[in-house]
Amino acid sequence: MRARVRREDGQALLLALAFLLFFGLVISAILAFAEASVMTTRNLREQRNVAYAADGAVDAAIHAARRYRGIGALGSNPCMWVNPFTVTLNGVTATVTCETLGDQDPTDPEPDLDRTVRFTSSVNGVSRVQAVVFFKDSTAGSGQPQAAVISWTYLR
Repeated sequence: MRARVRREDGQALLLALAFLLFFGLVISAILAFAEASVMTTRNLREQRNVAYAADGAVDAAIHAARRYRGIGALGSNPCMWVNPFTVTLNGVTATVTCETLGDQDPTDPEPDLDRTVRFTSSVNGVSRVQAVVFFKDSTAGSGQPQAAVISWTYLR
């Protein structure tokens, strides 16, 4: 009786093709994940720049309102000395508008010198940050008034 001989010709080729197919699939999955990560990072960077610009613009407007008491004063139109008040940070331009709040009466013989102002910053026409700030002008004398932030809201 003759023993049957198994031929192994071609098995190496099948193993090599299976190896290439497996690692090709793994590498394509890794590249897809890397592309998604790059896109997410880019979008997050843009979002962050918009948020920083809007936040910084409101901060600058509050600082300006501490220096110039006419900002946000009742009867002051426009509310800011520059209309619109804009700030550019990281290549993003934010526009700030303000609105006087409270029940101050300009005809009152002893007007209340304090003021409450709502600052709203927008980027590309979309409101992003809104802050309501109380300025204590009555106790400031010739210096800068105290500013108390009543609320600071990120709008989406």
